[in-house]
Amino acid sequence: MLMDAYLSHEACQSLNFINLISSSSISDGLLIGHKRGHRFFVEKILPSLPGFFPSLKKYHELDQFFNGKLLGFFSFNPDEKKIKKILAPFACGKLFLEISSNQQRKITIKSYVI
Repeated sequence: MLMDAYLSHEACQSLNFINLISSSSISDGLLIGHKRGHRFFVEKILPSLPGFFPSLKKYHELDQFFNGKLLGFFSFNPDEKKIKKILAPFACGKLFLEISSNQQRKITIKSYVI
């Protein structure tokens, strides 16, 4: 399901920064923020390991570290394997941002609810 999400100025800057410095177009990360009604408010973007996190235990530790504000995930040009990893019960209701970049390094973002 396509979803509406608000990205703070800092979150947008972080995505553009990752896009500019990344030597490959494959980057993953976590979204930190909150949900108000049906809208997601992304406050921070944090780069992560490829594939988002190494284990479900680490995912829960990260969520606790951010006081339950782990809002979802982002991926530049995600492949099917990455998407499949987060199509799981623990991610139900989380936000996923699929990001693509063109030759001019301009990003396009599609948002989904898992």
